[in-house]
Order: sequence, then C-alpha cells, then structure tokens
Amino acid sequence: MLDPQQLLDLAREQADSPGAGAPRQVVLRRAVSTAYYAVFHMLCGAMAEIFVPANLPKSRALFYRSPDHKKTKERCKRLGQNPLHSEERSFFGFAAFSSELRTFANTFVLLQELRHRCDYDPEYKLSKAQAQQAVDDATQAIGSFAAANSDEKNQFLAYLLFAVRPL
Repeated sequence: MLDPQQLLDLAREQADSPGAGAPRQVVLRRAVSTAYYAVFHMLCGAMAEIFVPANLPKSRALFYRSPDHKKTKERCKRLGQNPLHSEERSFFGFAAFSSELRTFANTFVLLQELRHRCDYDPEYKLSKAQAQQAVDDATQAIGSFAAANSDEKNQFLAYLLFAVRPL
C-alpha cells in the first residue's frame, strides 16, 4: 500500500520546486494531484485496516480498492455539513460529525475539485502558493482524520463505503 506521508513529501518537493523563475505548470499541477492522492490513499488504507484483519491480505486489498472517487466526494460533501442532512442525522443519531472529520471531509472535496482542474482544464493556471496551500491542506486533512475519535471514524468510513440506504 502507498504511504501517504511519502506522497505528501513528494507533493511538497513538487510544490516547492526550487530554481530560477516561475515553476513549470506541470510540476505545480502534479503537486496538487499528489497531495490529493496522499489523502485518498490514507483513506483507502484506513478502510482496509479498520474493516479487515491483517492476516487476510486479499480481502484487505479489496477494501483498499473499494472507494470510488466520485462517490467518496459526494458522501464527504454530505458528512462535512453541520448539521448533517436529516437522513444522516436520523441514521447516526447526532447532528454532525466532529470538527476533525468535517475538516477532513470538506478538504477532501476541495482537493478533489482542485485536482480535477489541474488534471483536466488545459487553461487553468496554478500559482506556486496555491500548490503549496494544497499540500498544506492535505497535510491538515490527514492530521484531522488521525485526531478524530476512532468509533466516530469507523462510522464515517462505513458511510463513505456504503452510504445510507432508505428502508
């Protein structure tokens, strides 16, 4: 499994790209993409670690590969709200996730949107400061997730994988 910290380190190297003149757009764009993937792979690893014992590597790999980028973004949008939508409030029995998990969810959404602009909008111009901020945001998101209560994290991750289905 990919090490999110190594991805963050690489993203920081890319965003800080030393040298004369302005950094190349391709390097800054890669920094944003790498920062997003650090967060995404942290999330994948957390899901696999929490839901599957280490002695079942094939099953862990299935869980690691299960998050879908688009669905995860949509679900993070819902979980990042305070208060939660009524359906989620009713299901979970509380008004909102902790500030740590809301920070994670909202940052995940923003990083994915920025990554899409960097990867798919040929006219988009990214500044070095924006790339550095994306790496800072990714670092903060991972830290926020790590600081959250483990039981709450488990509920959060289960929702990201499965969402709430009406009865």
